[in-house]
Amino acid sequence: MTNYLSVKKRPARLGLGAASLVLLLICVLFAGCTKEDAPSPERRESERVIPFTVTTLDGAVFSLDAAKGSVVVLNFWASWCGPCKYEAPFLQDAYETFGPQGGKFIGVAVDDTGEGARAFVEHFGLTFPIAIDSTGEIMKAYNIYGIPRTYIIGKDGEAAYTHSGAISGEDLSREIRKAM
Repeated sequence: MTNYLSVKKRPARLGLGAASLVLLLICVLFAGCTKEDAPSPERRESERVIPFTVTTLDGAVFSLDAAKGSVVVLNFWASWCGPCKYEAPFLQDAYETFGPQGGKFIGVAVDDTGEGARAFVEHFGLTFPIAIDSTGEIMKAYNIYGIPRTYIIGKDGEAAYTHSGAISGEDLSREIRKAM
């Protein structure tokens, strides 16, 4: 006869609530950071390439117009953004791989401070050109509502690929290769 009153000890399991929380945190990591609501899906301006010229942290001038004829990786980020920290090593690896092949890279820190951006660059050992959009004009021109956001711009100066949220090294390399 079975005794239904006895209690058997079972191994501890991750509860449904805890599992849901872990899943939510993973989604937030890969979704990106945002301070405003995103525009409606009909707005395709977010894929337009708007020429700009900016001074990088090392004092050089980067012009998107001057880079035409090369594949350009344009990455919008901020030092306080968790997903930006995740993708930073992938961007550096891609620069080391595709920079010598003629690829141009520019990282644009948005909604950030010079001190924060410089600390981020140093921490992650970024060697590709980095600039700060101190006026917010570039961010507005590109309708950046969440970061990170990465553009791979083809040799024709048009967006070949755009990615919102943290980009993986595999996706980044694949899309740069396609554009080259």
